Amino acid sequence: MSATQEIKSKKLGIIAGGGSLPAKLVSSCQNKNIEPFIIGFEGQTSVDIMDGHNHSWVGLGSVGKIIKYFKSNGVTDLVLIGSIKRPSFSKIKLDFRAVKMLASMALKSMGDNQVLDRIKTELELEGFTLHGIQEFCDEVIVGEGLLGGASPTAEDCSNIELGIKASQLIGAMDIGQSVIVQNGMVVGVEAVEGTDALIERCTLLLQKGGRGILVKSCKPQQDKNLDLPTIGENTVINAYKAGLSGIAVHANNVIITDLDAVVKLADKHGIFIIGINID
Repeated sequence: MSATQEIKSKKLGIIAGGGSLPAKLVSSCQNKNIEPFIIGFEGQTSVDIMDGHNHSWVGLGSVGKIIKYFKSNGVTDLVLIGSIKRPSFSKIKLDFRAVKMLASMALKSMGDNQVLDRIKTELELEGFTLHGIQEFCDEVIVGEGLLGGASPTAEDCSNIELGIKASQLIGAMDIGQSVIVQNGMVVGVEAVEGTDALIERCTLLLQKGGRGILVKSCKPQQDKNLDLPTIGENTVINAYKAGLSGIAVHANNVIITDLDAVVKLADKHGIFIIGINID
């Protein structure tokens, strides 16, 4: 049974960040006769996806308003999707519900995955069920194998193998999801800065010899309904600028924002993209 059959009603709450994925989900809902109810964050979410749909704008700290909005519209199934640019904590205006939730979270000792799991638990206690975007539009998930015309060399494959091991290790510690490998060495690991900043940082660290590779995998403990790793056109552009030879991702566990556009761009720059089955 598909997730669209399992949702409790023909309504889906979308907590939408930035980027193109929220729009893809809204479009998929329309194709499946599911009515979207959208929460957008001021300064983060595209205005365009709100037009013609039931929606509400909130600040990042308006947890109570989000819960009230969905409950008042009879929405019980939710998807959290899209990127969020994190402002400094002092700039977030917390409502009472947010303060109450944060009071029970030891934020300084929690990684991103733990925080998301706690948010999910809080929403489930309010009667909501969380889903991953892949349950409604599975075309956004990278499958196994090559996506474009370029292929990894034997040296690339060796670097990919090391990169997978390294990315899974840092993922298990809830540090990050990506690493860059070159010449049989891990050049850099992703932390709070994100993948694009990792690539930029490692540009100065790459050595002479073989070209580096970006390897991105899902954390072993990752809840696949929350924060799956994502690649997009910016990933390819930044990889090209850094002189990387390719991008290897965890097959069936990584989201691609626009498959056709990403593959076209990778082919243009001679960069391979490959999904590796590591489960």
